[in-house]
Amino acid sequence: MKLSIDRTTLLAIMIPMVALLFVGFISYENTIQSIQHDAIDNRIDLIIQRLEHLVSDVTDAETGQRGYIITDAPSYLQPYNYAIRDIRGQLGNLDMMIANEPSSQQSLNDLYILKGLIQAKLAELNQTITLRRSHGFNAVLPIILSNRGKIVMDNIRATALDIENQQKNLLAMYANQSHGYAQNITYIIIVTTLIAAGIIGVSVFVINRGIHKLHLAIQRSLQTEVKQRTEELQIANNQLLITNERLKLHDRMQQDFINIAAHELRTPVQPILGLSQILRTKAKDDMFIDSLDTIIRNAIRLQRLTEDILDVQKIESHTLQLKKVRIDLNALISDLVADCRKQVLLNKKTESIRLLTELNFSKPIILYADRDRLARVIDNLLNNSVKFSKEGTIVTAVKQTEDQQRHEVIISVKDTGSGIDPDILPKLFSKFVTKSYHGTGLGLYICKAIVEAHGGKIWAENNVNGKGATFGFSLPIVEDIIQ
Repeated sequence: MKLSIDRTTLLAIMIPMVALLFVGFISYENTIQSIQHDAIDNRIDLIIQRLEHLVSDVTDAETGQRGYIITDAPSYLQPYNYAIRDIRGQLGNLDMMIANEPSSQQSLNDLYILKGLIQAKLAELNQTITLRRSHGFNAVLPIILSNRGKIVMDNIRATALDIENQQKNLLAMYANQSHGYAQNITYIIIVTTLIAAGIIGVSVFVINRGIHKLHLAIQRSLQTEVKQRTEELQIANNQLLITNERLKLHDRMQQDFINIAAHELRTPVQPILGLSQILRTKAKDDMFIDSLDTIIRNAIRLQRLTEDILDVQKIESHTLQLKKVRIDLNALISDLVADCRKQVLLNKKTESIRLLTELNFSKPIILYADRDRLARVIDNLLNNSVKFSKEGTIVTAVKQTEDQQRHEVIISVKDTGSGIDPDILPKLFSKFVTKSYHGTGLGLYICKAIVEAHGGKIWAENNVNGKGATFGFSLPIVEDIIQ
């Protein structure tokens, strides 16, 4: 549905916005005027302060002159000299400040008069000081008695006062203008705000009415669309149900095919492996022995692959069953390590690897477990260690936990090989995870399922010294007999 805003609603929105913008503009102008008036007030205050300071400097110069004339002490000339220097700077500042001020022509004229009076006063002071220094007190006395200096000083004060009064009058005028402008602005803002409030009230009513109409139209449109989408979803759902049934049938067919194929592969592999092992015991030709070793090795790989496929199918279909019997764990591990040692010695690439065990035969550990599957877990860990080790030692150890609440045994296989790639370590026991070119990535996945089916846990970690890795798993002890 295409949404649009009618003209009434648009006007109802635009008019209050224009009113608010106008109020904002007026407020902005008022702020600018206030800032300007504050700047003028500060400048006038500074002019008055500088006038007072200027008169004070002239008075200080006259005081220093009198002290020197009376005492002939040069120390009295210090305030006189300081005042002379300061007067020149004050006159320059006043000239610039008043010249930049609007409506300041009268003050500027009076300032020129004040400059002439001050120059006359300074000339009179300099004359008396020069006469006192060169001809003594009596030479200065006629000038002092003429009262000329007092008249000039009174004129200076009067002129400075006139300028000060002019600045105060100017300040009062600006204050009145600012006050009147602020009142007008306030009235304008109040009236504009009231008008805007009225328009906003009408606008709210108009917009609410438009929204109500729009809501009804949208509701009708949504109902139609929901009905249409519901029908489409129903059709899609039916199609998904049909597809799902087809997938289930395909999955069953795939599982049946894998199961049949694995069993059919396992059937010929057993006689091939058995007969090849018999022939090897009787063969004497080295080339013939190497060929038989290749057959045996690949037959074992094929046998393991078929067993892995069958086990994965059982794990994923939750049909993995355990045939638990009483097992002497130390004896089982000894046999498996011995078998692995024979395979290592037969291979020239691994004959430098030593397989060791750390077992306590004085304290047999009896487990209630599936012997074949448990042997497969240990055999898989041993073969992995051999595969990733070129030399060194592989140690298989068994120890019991000391915690009485967790009565379990821990089996570990520690090698000195290349270790576990950090990239695959977090997902090591997942399906198809491997970096070997000769593996399917199913072995550790199956080991994890077998161990967890026995109620245990399996883990792996790289060794602390940075060489090799350690695989371990725990199993609960059902019966612990010390013979």
